[in-house]
Amino acid sequence: MIAKLLDALIEVYIILIIIYSLGSWFPQFTNNSFFDFLARIIEPPLEVIRKVIPPIAGLDLSPAVLIFILVVLQHILR
Repeated sequence: MIAKLLDALIEVYIILIIIYSLGSWFPQFTNNSFFDFLARIIEPPLEVIRKVIPPIAGLDLSPAVLIFILVVLQHILR
């Protein structure tokens, strides 16, 4: 039961990472409290990943790396 709850929370977090990443392409839509909330919950782990894997030629791979880590964690929990 706890594993299913964690699985669902990870799934929601992955969706939020995707929304946050796509929103960064459209800065005119990111000036609101929803994206401020997303930044507060998503940026901390992204910053840790960016310290290990910095952006390459302006391409930030940290969201993809974080999603990969979360998917691996989901498979471990199942």
